Amino acid sequence: MTVTTEQLGSARAVVWDRRARLNAWTVETIDAIADAIETAGRDQLVRCIIARGAGEHFSSGDDLHAALAADAGEWAATVATFQRLTRVTLAAPVPVVAAIDGVCIGGALEFAASCDLRLATDRSRFGTPEVGIGLVATNAGTLLLPELLGETAARELLLSGEPRDCAWARERGFLTEVCAPEEFEERIAALAATFDRTSRAAVAATKAMLNARLGDLVEAAMEREERSCLELFGKPDARAALEAFAVRR
Repeated sequence: MTVTTEQLGSARAVVWDRRARLNAWTVETIDAIADAIETAGRDQLVRCIIARGAGEHFSSGDDLHAALAADAGEWAATVATFQRLTRVTLAAPVPVVAAIDGVCIGGALEFAASCDLRLATDRSRFGTPEVGIGLVATNAGTLLLPELLGETAARELLLSGEPRDCAWARERGFLTEVCAPEEFEERIAALAATFDRTSRAAVAATKAMLNARLGDLVEAAMEREERSCLELFGKPDARAALEAFAVRR
């Protein structure tokens, strides 16, 4: 996996590339994405951050091969790094836009929920499959997904683990905009350019106020998620599901 950045007008694109694994994330990848978002946010010339996967997929989430090989300490570090990504994204003084094509699964979807805006192609697919592998969501997903989707839809997504298509996500308010794959690059550039007409300081203050209305709920949600993930990781359900995944792949 490589994480690179590139300039798109006044926007900074943060791009991860591991196409052979549908852009699945290792702990090093998550850390590198968080570092790149922090660095971009400190640059006074950057007006927004575009977060995207290379190729035709956003990300299939946590690399389950790495999870299977991890011990309890390594798994704890992975979960903590996921939570750091949420904090960094929410704290960024500029809008963070998730540009979603293809699969957006698990921790990657929960990361997208912490972004300010979400642009997707009409072939995108979404899911939180953690319950199917004996684990739970992270990235404050148990708080942010109900905020974005509404309580009923978030419970449907999180409790069933079933994948959903782009139409489902758009109808429930998760997505800012949907376009055809061939229009994706153009729409990313157009959305990024809208922030050229705004005050960076005013946008930062507005984002901070929007986030502040959640008070301590984000930290409390991440604390619950982290505790549950660590408790469940060593239980038979998670171990059996991860081993079955390895056999299938």
